[in-house]
Amino acid sequence: MSTKILWQICHKKELNNGDVTRYITRLLQEHGITTKQVARDLNIPVERARNWYYKDIGMTAADLVKIMREYEFVRHEVKSTLLLDLR
Repeated sequence: MSTKILWQICHKKELNNGDVTRYITRLLQEHGITTKQVARDLNIPVERARNWYYKDIGMTAADLVKIMREYEFVRHEVKSTLLLDLR
């Protein structure tokens, strides 16, 4: 996945929380991070992480902030997308 894809997702006419969640979970999976590891790192229930990965349920803004705080590569992708948006 590239920043360009996330940029395209974020620039649809209607931004869907599910699209952003799917992109972030793909990033996590590409880095070999499991649902149990995410739950442990973010101090959240495993069921909530499984909902993002497997049930296509969008994450909350608080969860996004926790993920960005915990994982540098996610923070980098989100920042890169915001910089593209400002140009």
